[in-house]
Amino acid sequence: MRGQQQTHAMATASRRSADRALLRDRPARMAAVNRAAVLSADQISAMLAEASPRDAALVVLMCVGAMRVGETTLLAWEDVEGCTVSIPGGVTKTGQSRRFTLPPAACQWLQAWREVCPTTKRGWVFPGQAGQPLSVRGAQTAISKLAEKVGIDGVSSHSFRRSALTAAHQAGLSLREVAEISGHRSLAALERYLDQDAARVKAEAARSLLVG
Repeated sequence: MRGQQQTHAMATASRRSADRALLRDRPARMAAVNRAAVLSADQISAMLAEASPRDAALVVLMCVGAMRVGETTLLAWEDVEGCTVSIPGGVTKTGQSRRFTLPPAACQWLQAWREVCPTTKRGWVFPGQAGQPLSVRGAQTAISKLAEKVGIDGVSSHSFRRSALTAAHQAGLSLREVAEISGHRSLAALERYLDQDAARVKAEAARSLLVG
């Protein structure tokens, strides 16, 4: 366990340093989140149908698990047990670990990639260059190319996480319950991911605070 934590800690430090330029401009990053298209089930299915095994696994993890792109690229196979995915706290934005189980249909995409995934010393789910995990920029580029291929505009790596969280809330989950899935520490931070009437979101946030 300690070795796993150290591996993720070193990888996180290395990757965050390499991708710091992408994260430095917070206003621009927030604007990108707000512009990210929320995808329908048909659109996601269309992307999966055209995706390579690697990119299909990327889509499934970010959409079903509502994973951030940086969490996804730092995932190792030792974090995957069958269809259950554990996201170590060392790679999350909040430092808190999360766990979710893929439904059978989604799990098939991940297992299909596992069968052909190149082997690396650290067992990255998404290997990059020189034994390192796939970079955030590399994942974003792959997603953009896939969306362009199927003719869907406005898609970014934020789209899958935003789509998953919006669907969960529209299915009846409260903001607090959705935050447990996403790992958000505040309901206010969650608002920007939800594609719905802003007044309704704010009312729900207020109600959640009042009822605890």
